[in-house]
Amino acid sequence: MSSYDLVIEHGQVVIPEQGVFSADVGVRGETIAAIAEPGSLGVDGETVIDAAGKHVLPGAIDPHTHHSIYRGMAADAESESRGDLVGGVTTIGNYFRRAGSYKEIMGEYTADAEANYYHDYFFSLGLLSFEHIDEIPYIIDELGITSFKWYMNYKYAAAEKFGVDCEMKDDFGDAFIAKLAAQDVPTTLGYHSENVEITNALAGGNVYIEEEADENKAYEGYEVMVEEFPAHAEAQDMISGAAMAKVHDYDDHFYAVHISAGQTADELAALHTAGYNVTGETCIHYLALTAEECDERMKVNPPVRSQADQDTLWKRIADGTISCIGTDHCANMRAEKVGTDIRDSKLGFPSTPVMLPLILSEGVNNDRISLTRAVEITSTNTAKAWNLFPKKGAIRVGSDADLVVVDLEETKTVTPELLQGGPDYSPYEGRDVTGWPTQTIVRGQLAYDDGEIVGERGFGTHIDRPI
Repeated sequence: MSSYDLVIEHGQVVIPEQGVFSADVGVRGETIAAIAEPGSLGVDGETVIDAAGKHVLPGAIDPHTHHSIYRGMAADAESESRGDLVGGVTTIGNYFRRAGSYKEIMGEYTADAEANYYHDYFFSLGLLSFEHIDEIPYIIDELGITSFKWYMNYKYAAAEKFGVDCEMKDDFGDAFIAKLAAQDVPTTLGYHSENVEITNALAGGNVYIEEEADENKAYEGYEVMVEEFPAHAEAQDMISGAAMAKVHDYDDHFYAVHISAGQTADELAALHTAGYNVTGETCIHYLALTAEECDERMKVNPPVRSQADQDTLWKRIADGTISCIGTDHCANMRAEKVGTDIRDSKLGFPSTPVMLPLILSEGVNNDRISLTRAVEITSTNTAKAWNLFPKKGAIRVGSDADLVVVDLEETKTVTPELLQGGPDYSPYEGRDVTGWPTQTIVRGQLAYDDGEIVGERGFGTHIDRPI
């Protein structure tokens, strides 16, 4: 009888606290059972992976996805988690928002998710009304959800867009954070930083309230996004939101999502110097694209910015200011995404499968960050920020056996077919990326093996928190 269900042998194991070292990893059931000297576990595992010449990392975690925005939950859970395995992602966080009572909504939504995810997932709920705030204790105690989102971009638009009796102004945010701070378990608040008084004025109206397209207007390109969503509107509002959290002694649970501007990253560093324990996240598109190369496929809010912004973001990742990487992933098809110009195009695009490969390619292989830092920002820090650690984000005995074997020297050209998800396009299509997973393991199950999805649909499960 085998001592282990799965053994990864001869790999270079990467653990941020300990560095990079040669070791074998033994898995029993769904958890890591041993980390041992090379060759000491033998080959008596039911599944043995030879990782010679490769590195073994904790499975990547994408905390920032939007499954079920363009399609139903069942379709997104199946196709997007399948594609995620190609990129070494073993857990995702899905932001979900609806106007109705979450007590009534989440049962059906979770059932669709449980039946279709290949990997594990957790929900973060966008709260849109004071009624939602009142539901926070139920959401935590009964649904196992401890993370939430305050969408500053929906300020003044929520009533018309969602049909709620709330404009999501600062009285709402004050009550929201106070309620979270009063809970007796750790929670996390994701915060979309945007001063809409600035962005709405520049856009000539609230861009979050849909209007009919004007067929007679002149073509407008990506520069419109950059002009109407300026860096200072993001930076100022991030500071404002952090201050609101600080007065409630909640700043160590405040998580600034999708930081796009170098100015915002620098202000985050200043907040840290001032004693704020705010966590900052940027997204892979801000690290791998610039506005000059973007078109309608890359429409996202906040927009991709300049090379100078990108350089600052990498600097702030390296010095520890920015702690986590997400993607803001949406599963949409080219035909529904791309319009006649930037205004006519939809927000969001697919990215999760390329998150880890691009960090390895653009970060590690280009000497911007170390491999241990790459693991921190794609897994360990994310698990800690979203109250998943040490169940997730760690290679240690007793942690979930979420593991990815990567070849830092393997170069592949990005295509939708390579990524194996639902969308028929990628904003990185045609790009050569160096550093790819060869195997992805989810809770002890080999789920991706040298280009082939071998995992089980429905094996993924919701991670109830607190852990």
